[in-house]
Amino acid sequence: MSHVLRPLRRQEASKYLLERWGISRKPATLAKLACVGGGPRFMRAKRIPLYAPADLDAWAESILTPPAASTAEHDACRYGLADPDTGGDRP
Repeated sequence: MSHVLRPLRRQEASKYLLERWGISRKPATLAKLACVGGGPRFMRAKRIPLYAPADLDAWAESILTPPAASTAEHDACRYGLADPDTGGDRP
C-alpha cells in the first residue's frame, strides 16, 4: 500500500490494517468497536467515521504481542511469569 496521509473511511481502514499489519477486522467490526470501545481512535466528518493511518498503526501495535519463540514464552509474558526482555524467570 502506498504511503497514505489522508484519513481513511472504514472500508479503507479495514483494508489498511490487513495489508500493513495482517490484522483482519471487517468494517462492521470497526463500527462495533467505535461504539463499545477497544478499537482504533477515529474522527467524524459529519456522520462519516474517518481513521488516521497513524491511529490505526498505534492501535495495531497495541494489540500485537512481542515476538516469541513459542506459545509457552507468550503465556509466560502474558501471565507475568517471565521477564519479557530476557524471557527468563522473574525473581
